Amino acid sequence: MIRILWVAAFLLAISLRGQDSSGGNVENVPESQEADSIRVRELLRTANQLRFTDQDSSLATSRRAIQLAESIDLEIGRAEGFKIIGLVKNAQGLFDEALDIWKLALSTYQAAGDLRGVSNLQSNLGTIYYKLGDTPTALDYFIKSLQNAEAVSDTLRMGTAYLNIGAMYGDNITTFGQAQQNLHRSALMFRAIDYPEGLAVANLNFGELFLKRGNPRAAIPHLTEALEVLREINGNEAAALNFLGDAYRQLGQYDAAERFHGQALEYARSTDARMEEASANLGLAETLLANRDDEEAIGYFRNALDISRSIGVLEMQERAYDGLARTYSRLEDYRNAYTYQQLYAGIHDSLRNVDYRERLTNLNFRLDMKEKENQIEMLNAQNDLNQVQIERDAKAKQLLFITLGLFGIIIAVFIFLYFYVRKSNRRLAFEQDRSEMILLNILPKETAEELKEHGYIKTKEFKQITVLFTDFKMFSIIAERISAEMLVRSVDYYFKNFDAIIDRYNLEKIKTIGDAYMCAGGLPTANTTHAGDALNAAFAIRDFVEETELNPPKSIYPFKVRIGLNSGPVVAGVVGTKKFAYDIWGSTVNIAARMESNSEEGRINVSENTYQILKDTCPFTFRGEIEVKNGQILRMYYADQEAGARDSAEKSVSEAIKN
Repeated sequence: MIRILWVAAFLLAISLRGQDSSGGNVENVPESQEADSIRVRELLRTANQLRFTDQDSSLATSRRAIQLAESIDLEIGRAEGFKIIGLVKNAQGLFDEALDIWKLALSTYQAAGDLRGVSNLQSNLGTIYYKLGDTPTALDYFIKSLQNAEAVSDTLRMGTAYLNIGAMYGDNITTFGQAQQNLHRSALMFRAIDYPEGLAVANLNFGELFLKRGNPRAAIPHLTEALEVLREINGNEAAALNFLGDAYRQLGQYDAAERFHGQALEYARSTDARMEEASANLGLAETLLANRDDEEAIGYFRNALDISRSIGVLEMQERAYDGLARTYSRLEDYRNAYTYQQLYAGIHDSLRNVDYRERLTNLNFRLDMKEKENQIEMLNAQNDLNQVQIERDAKAKQLLFITLGLFGIIIAVFIFLYFYVRKSNRRLAFEQDRSEMILLNILPKETAEELKEHGYIKTKEFKQITVLFTDFKMFSIIAERISAEMLVRSVDYYFKNFDAIIDRYNLEKIKTIGDAYMCAGGLPTANTTHAGDALNAAFAIRDFVEETELNPPKSIYPFKVRIGLNSGPVVAGVVGTKKFAYDIWGSTVNIAARMESNSEEGRINVSENTYQILKDTCPFTFRGEIEVKNGQILRMYYADQEAGARDSAEKSVSEAIKN
């Protein structure tokens, strides 16, 4: 689980909002209540400040603010008080209590028509459900929070929603690209409103992404910057300390790792932050285990297990069980090792086999059945009354039968229409989703959105992108020697893997022509990492092809690949009205093709333009010049290794936050 997700709930400043919404203005009260409303705001401000230093006093002050707000019918004041109490309960790891109080705050904001407050509470509720392992409910809250924030143009909460969604994507290595995109959006929004807390949390998320990718050196600058900001604003610094401990443990610097985890543990205990206290215990245990101090590691694993059980976080219980099983196994205490391994296996299966969609469907079904039962009870009661009336008046009996008949017909028609509309809506939603998937397979997301919104796509000029071309050596000759089925299967196998590689490096697939594969970095959204991204993808494609050649799957012909890169301006757009496709034009494309055709098998040939961008990040070998159209002479270089370009790409991600 990406642990930084819920830190956003800790850092989001409590807005006392004299002008926070049109629907629920704290200051929009009768003049006679002005003094009391000012007192409510002061109590809320004090309670919010006490959250980080004296939680008991914060709770007491919040309750006083709620009582005073109730006495003057100030709903927004009540909602703000509930929100602060929930933040304290959340920090203490009392998640069930935090859920209850935040749901109360949410209903209060909704009743007052305060969409900003609604968005804030939906975001906070999502973090709790995510910590408890209910990902579908969490994501539903985050999306609703984003929609409400967009409705009132609340940049702060829009940034928070993108931050939370990005953190969820960061749980899965296959969605790191989406995680970085959403985190980058949140960082831009936080920078636009000068919100250092949000930037600190975004940096924590970026740091954890690098840790998950096994690159602690790239993570440390992000985590250090986040820690400095959190200390300046008196924020919750435990998460940053824990992640720094994880980074130094990955580097094998166990003394530094133990120091940071120890600081995190001390801070978490001083602020009663139970979740971070459990994380610090796990970090210390893993560090001691890595440093061969098995006996002491057991104590910290047990501490983490006790805390995670008390707050109901299954993911941390799973990590503690796993750590205890590994430690006892290394101590050759196989009885305890087996016991904890069984506990680990049970909770592991529980975490990964819960079918949330089925659970939610069953819940809705039960609610529908309960509503139908209530309707039947009401009809039965009505029939009893009607029967009494029938016995008292024969004419009324005849009229009642007619009325009931008409009523039954209306109910039957209503039920038929209800199920027909619901079935039609499901089918319509299915078809819309399928159309959306087809469109996104043809066009980039931004281009597809433009087409849906305007009905056409404007041609767009890009001042600087990098185009990547590949083709297979001797493809025409090989195509004549192998069966058509094997040829198509082999090309499909390679191109599918190329697609996965370019997605990983934030490139856009343009098209394939026969055995040629064309993609580009820096579009449809311009960026400054396009050259490094393209070179990293080129190295990945080259390595994949070489690995396939050494050990080809059954019925796959092992091709050899040539790769070429060029950087420069292009024009991008969609032409035609039938079987349309996103394409790019310009001499940049032609030169990239020439780089590829003049490359050699297993080599990456780059132009002078690309070389000038990347020459300081990767070794290159000058290999001569070629003449192209109009007598133009082009210089060519071979890229010799991958490490430098990868470091450059990671540096560009860091600059996206700082700039």
